[in-house]
Amino acid sequence: MGTSMLDRVLKLLAATSLKDLAEVNSKEYVRWQSIKRGKARISVEEIEQLGKLYPSYRWWLMTGEVMPDKGQTSPEYDEAN
Repeated sequence: MGTSMLDRVLKLLAATSLKDLAEVNSKEYVRWQSIKRGKARISVEEIEQLGKLYPSYRWWLMTGEVMPDKGQTSPEYDEAN
């Protein structure tokens, strides 16, 4: 069975510095901290922000699939290749 979108979001968050997502000590920074720690649910807007930060992972983030011929990969795909 494949992973859920939440699993994929959390995987990207684990590899992402909170500083890349928001200014330190800002309201958004605290929000991302809560999401990363599993204390808050991620919103559509925040998923879109991750997609902007990782444009080559957008398709994988949404579907769990890769399309390397279209430049859409995943962290696992990139590590293997």
